[in-house]
Amino acid sequence: MAEAGLARFLDRFTIEYVRTYAHPIARVWRAVTDPAEFGQWFIPGELEPRVGGAYRFRTHDDGFKGVVLAIEPPSRVRFGGPTGETGWFEYELTDVEGGTRLRFVQHFPTDGDYAETPGALGGDLPGGSGTPWKPAFVGGWHEFWEALGDYLDGVPLGSRLPPSEFGAIAAAWAQTSAPSLGLTEEQAQRIVRDLRRQERWNDLNKVYSRHIRETLPAG
Repeated sequence: MAEAGLARFLDRFTIEYVRTYAHPIARVWRAVTDPAEFGQWFIPGELEPRVGGAYRFRTHDDGFKGVVLAIEPPSRVRFGGPTGETGWFEYELTDVEGGTRLRFVQHFPTDGDYAETPGALGGDLPGGSGTPWKPAFVGGWHEFWEALGDYLDGVPLGSRLPPSEFGAIAAAWAQTSAPSLGLTEEQAQRIVRDLRRQERWNDLNKVYSRHIRETLPAG
């Protein structure tokens, strides 16, 4: 993968991703702020698009929630935690030639309680204890930006990943085993794409494990 596409650490507790999408700013804004849209490529949830409005992203472990700290359609929205601004993340959109530049920044509290997740893929802390950057988390955002590109371009999520050995195995399974399980071809292909996205995420975990160790600013 191209190193230019990796996240950048602005400081020890702040990370930045930059992407450009070949779509108008209003289209990208809808994709990142409309629950009917971000639930397709990101995480299902709710959002009240006003300062002080509530948001929630629902995941298998109950998700995360808070309040909108700032919103300036169609260029900026900042999400804070339930109790204030010590931790936040934001989208900043800018018109550029050929489309829209998306800048995503996330900041964690400097006094947070950060610990590894033993046994979980990418659950370690390459930057050391007291830092929030697990490879699975950092790589997960990276994979979401790829999914957003697929969504905006109107293609199935994960359908443009390059060929791989695992992909060939998954495709063979879809062809030979899925019918006996009562799956339609469309259902089987969706499972294959979801598995390929998991493969991509795991590969990104490895990339970001090294990237965090090598580029995270010293404490």
